[in-house]
Amino acid sequence: MSPTPIPSPPPNSPNRPRTHSRGTSLSEMVLNPDAAAPPTSITESTNNDELTLTEHHDALIGAEFKNPETITKQPTLATLGDTPFAHDGTETIEHHRVVATEFVDPVKFEEPEPILQNALVLLDPRIPDCNHLIESGKKRGLMIMAVVPKPSDGSQLLEMYPTAAALLECGIHQVYEPPMGSKFDIVECAAMLKTIEAQQNLRFLGVVPCREASVDYSDILGALLGLTVVNDLGLANARRDKGLMKMAVGNAGLRVAKYARLTQRDGSDALKAIEELELDYPVVVKTPRGMSTMDVYICDSAEEAVQRTAEIVRSMGPDGRRTQYALLEEFLGGEEFAINLLASPTTPRGVQVTDIWLYHKINDGGAMVNTFQEMVDPHDRKYSFLVKYAEGVCRAVGIKYGMAHVELKSHFDEKRNRWVEPVMIEVGARLAGGRKAIMAELTVPDWCPFDAMVDAHCGFPVRMPRSFTPEKYALQVYLSADKTGILKKFHGDDFERLPTYNSDMKLKRFGEYVGPARQLNSFAAYLWLIGDQEDIRRDANRARDEFFVDVELPPLEETKTKLPTSPTK
Repeated sequence: MSPTPIPSPPPNSPNRPRTHSRGTSLSEMVLNPDAAAPPTSITESTNNDELTLTEHHDALIGAEFKNPETITKQPTLATLGDTPFAHDGTETIEHHRVVATEFVDPVKFEEPEPILQNALVLLDPRIPDCNHLIESGKKRGLMIMAVVPKPSDGSQLLEMYPTAAALLECGIHQVYEPPMGSKFDIVECAAMLKTIEAQQNLRFLGVVPCREASVDYSDILGALLGLTVVNDLGLANARRDKGLMKMAVGNAGLRVAKYARLTQRDGSDALKAIEELELDYPVVVKTPRGMSTMDVYICDSAEEAVQRTAEIVRSMGPDGRRTQYALLEEFLGGEEFAINLLASPTTPRGVQVTDIWLYHKINDGGAMVNTFQEMVDPHDRKYSFLVKYAEGVCRAVGIKYGMAHVELKSHFDEKRNRWVEPVMIEVGARLAGGRKAIMAELTVPDWCPFDAMVDAHCGFPVRMPRSFTPEKYALQVYLSADKTGILKKFHGDDFERLPTYNSDMKLKRFGEYVGPARQLNSFAAYLWLIGDQEDIRRDANRARDEFFVDVELPPLEETKTKLPTSPTK
C-alpha cells in the first residue's frame, strides 16, 4: 500500500503551510502541544483542503514500516508521553517509534520553515548524569536527544546501561538507536539526525559524550552535523587510543611513561620491548582502548607479560572492537590522581581545573584495586604542578570544548612540600565517572558543572565561580564482596546511619554472581560521603569494615563421566 498523496493548496492560498511539501508541520504539533491542533477528522479537514493528522502520520511512516517486525529492524526515533497520533481516534499511543522518512517534492522549492527548537545531543548517556544534563538543558530551552550506539536489552544495571524507555522516562525527549543487531555507523547516525532536524525544525547546537567509549565518536558526529564547537578532529584518535595519546602528549614536551606497541599474537615481542626500553619489573600491559580499569595488568615476570600480551592481541576490546595491539608501559610509582577540567574559549586560560581527586588503591593479584577516592583542594599550592601539567595534557590532545578527565601519577617531595614530576596515565574528553561532577556541585560554592558543560558544548559563555576550593569534601568508597558465589543478602548496607552519608549505589543484584572486585564494574556497591576530611575518612573505614555479603555456592555442573560407586575388579 503506497502512502496517500498529499494535496497541495493553491500557491496564493492563505492556508498554505510553509513546509517542504509535507502538509502541516509535524514539528509544530510535537514541539508545541499547546498550540492550536490541526483538524483531526475528515469532515473538518475537507473545508481547509489539508491532510488529517492520522493520514499525515501514515504518509510519514510509509506502508513498508507498518509491520512491527519490520520497524524494529530500522533506525528509529523513540518518543514517549503526549503524542498527537492515535489508534481509531480514541486510544493514545504511549511509546511509539517514528521512522525518519520524508516525502519531498524536489521541483517545488519553498522557503525553509523557521527553526522552532534548539537541541542538544547526549551520546551514550547514563541515568545519573542524564538527570542533571536534562535540568541544565531545560534552563536553556533545549530539547534533549539521546543517541545510544549499542541498544540495551535491560539485562544490565539500568542506571549505567539504560534502555530507550528508561531514558525517555527520566526526561529525554527523543532517543535514536541504530538498527537492531547492527553495529553503530556514525555516518548513518548523522544522516538520520539531519533528517530529523529538517523534519522537526530543530537546530542541534552541540554533542556531549557521556562515557569513555563515545569520546572519539562525539566530535566526528558534531562535525557531520555541521557544528563548529568540536574538539580538534586531527587528534580525535589521540583522545581515545592510549598509544596515540602518549605520542601526542610527548610531542608537546610533557613527560610520559615509556611504552611500546606489541602486535605478535603469541606475545613474543614483549620480552624484546622490555629489554629495549630497559624496564624493570613490574611492567604494565593493557588494551589500548580500555575503560573502567578493564584489561589492565601489572606483570611481575616475563612469563606473565607474554601471557597477558597474547590475551589482549587475540581478544576483543572492552568497547567491542577488535584489538590491534597491546600496550606495554613502565610501571609508575607514586600516588594516582584524577584532575577534572573544563575547556572553553570563553575561559581566561581556555582550560580550567575544577576539582582534584586522590585515589587510594591496593595491588591485588596484579590489579590496582580502588578502595577510596578523596577530593582535595585544587588551589592548594601542593598541587600546583599537577594543575599545570593537566592543562598541558588537554591542550596536547586538542580538547577545546567540554569536560576533560586526566589521570596521572606523582610523588610527594617533603622538602618542597609539593607533589612533583607528574606523569600521565590517560586523558578522556568526557565527564568524569563516579559522580565526581555531582559531588563537586555539592561542595564547591556557585559551581554548576552540568550547566557549564552544556554551555561549553553549545558555544555559550561559561560561568565560573570565584574559587574551586570546596567548603566540604567528598569521598567515594568502593565496597567489594568478601565472598564468592551467588548473592543472597547484604549486611551493613544501611549507609544512612553514617553521619556524612550522601548517596549510594548497589551494582549487584540478588541472584547475581559476586566475588572480590578487580574492575570498577565488579564492585558490590559504591558509597559517597560529604563532610570534613576527618569525618568522611572515619565513616569510610567504618563502612568498609561493616559491609559483607551472604552467598550460596553456584551449583556444580553434572559431568558426563560419573565416578564409579565401588572399586572395579
